[in-house]
Amino acid sequence: MKIKGKYSESAVLYAIILSAAAVLAVVVFFVVYTLMSGKQSDKPAEQTSATSASVTAPDTTEKDAGYQVDEEIATEMQDAAIDLIKDNYTVLRLYYTKGMNHKDEPYGNAPEDGYYSVDSDKYSSLAQLEEIVDRTYTAEFAKTVKTDPLGYGAIYKTRDNGDLGIIDGFTPMEYTRSWENPKFEIAPISDTECDLTVKIHEKADDALVEVTARMTKTEDGWRLTSLIF
Repeated sequence: MKIKGKYSESAVLYAIILSAAAVLAVVVFFVVYTLMSGKQSDKPAEQTSATSASVTAPDTTEKDAGYQVDEEIATEMQDAAIDLIKDNYTVLRLYYTKGMNHKDEPYGNAPEDGYYSVDSDKYSSLAQLEEIVDRTYTAEFAKTVKTDPLGYGAIYKTRDNGDLGIIDGFTPMEYTRSWENPKFEIAPISDTECDLTVKIHEKADDALVEVTARMTKTEDGWRLTSLIF
């Protein structure tokens, strides 16, 4: 369902330019955000970042029946979606498609506990990674990410020496999509449920790929119910 209602022309990032149509005209808005800029790097996950860029809002005069989102709730959903999609991108790379560099064990041995110490200037503890996961997903899905995202156990753990460890033999999932300049649309369902359509591209031919997701409002704020990939 498309967002309805007026939006302040001074609102940051999601400002909507209102059409100078007749006073009684009903205007429907798609809010489309460009979340990242710059090409996706092949470096480990901690070396890439996502930044807000632009917004466009094509107008239509078609009116949808059913739930009509309040302006304040719509603003809240839009802000939450921006943060959640950025954090999802970080989790996607950390746990699924890139991982992180690690330090070799003495004499090139395999680690006895099955985990190498992570070599990162950005992340030094399991708590840092799990904080990102917990603020991005519902509790049920966050548990999956933290304990068994790829089917062979937890990707990260705290080693006996206190180091952040990454599992020996980490094998990234095959992934062929680019997050260069992705855009998304929100489709509110209720005051506590909202569907997302995220537009990314295939690396090989730049073909458009639309992936859907849902975010839900919990006691701790808005959360995604699954990974966007």
